[in-house]
Amino acid sequence: ARPVPYTQDIAIGMTREYMTDDQRFASRRPDVVVYQSEVLEEDVTLVGPIVAELWVSTSGTDSDWIVKLVDVLPPNAQDPPHPAFARGMRAGGAQMMVRSEVIRGRFRNSHEFPEPFAPNQPTRVDLPLQDVLHTFKAGHRIMFQVQNSWFPLVDRNPQTYVDNIYLADASDFVPATQRLYRSGDFPTRFRVGVLPQGAGG
Repeated sequence: ARPVPYTQDIAIGMTREYMTDDQRFASRRPDVVVYQSEVLEEDVTLVGPIVAELWVSTSGTDSDWIVKLVDVLPPNAQDPPHPAFARGMRAGGAQMMVRSEVIRGRFRNSHEFPEPFAPNQPTRVDLPLQDVLHTFKAGHRIMFQVQNSWFPLVDRNPQTYVDNIYLADASDFVPATQRLYRSGDFPTRFRVGVLPQGAGG
């Protein structure tokens, strides 16, 4: 009933600005999992495909998964001359989205043959993000955010498997506990390419 919004602003429809919105509004939420590197001691350039290998479970029978790659600016970052900063956004510590993608869990193995989740059973969900060529500067951090809703860019998942979500009844929408595993036999990880220092320059 309280999905993660795609922007902190009040808006009707999809705004172009959501792609440059500071993601701190999302990372503060208890239903968003955050993985963050230490402060980078040197520039790191990610290149090529990104794949989030998620090990997850849900107490329901369907779930969405959203992954965002985020560039975290240092606390002393200076505000650039950009409209977003003119309307009150501050660059210090800002979390700038680099890439983002969503998968409706029912299609994790096939878009042609959707399938429900077995409740509370760890399940692997691979989520490819668009290719990237982005340099995280020294002093920045690399962050991944993982969440289960992104409203209204993605319509709410009832968390009950139904043949057609667009025909779901109100009774199909139920609370569910989503889990993200990160160790042992179920190691969630993010596969990325890193450009060697001095390459391409």
